[in-house]
Amino acid sequence: MSRKSKFIASVIATSKEELPVLPFQRGAARKAMFDRIKAKAANQPVRKRA
Repeated sequence: MSRKSKFIASVIATSKEELPVLPFQRGAARKAMFDRIKAKAANQPVRKRA
């Protein structure tokens, strides 16, 4: 298999895979994660600190 054929095969294989998440698409998932963390923290009883 020539270098050109290998390159074309890799491009085609990559195009069939799921698309990577773009930076501007991560905002909603990140916000949801922080909201879950805050909600979990709000439900935790306050612990005494030494």
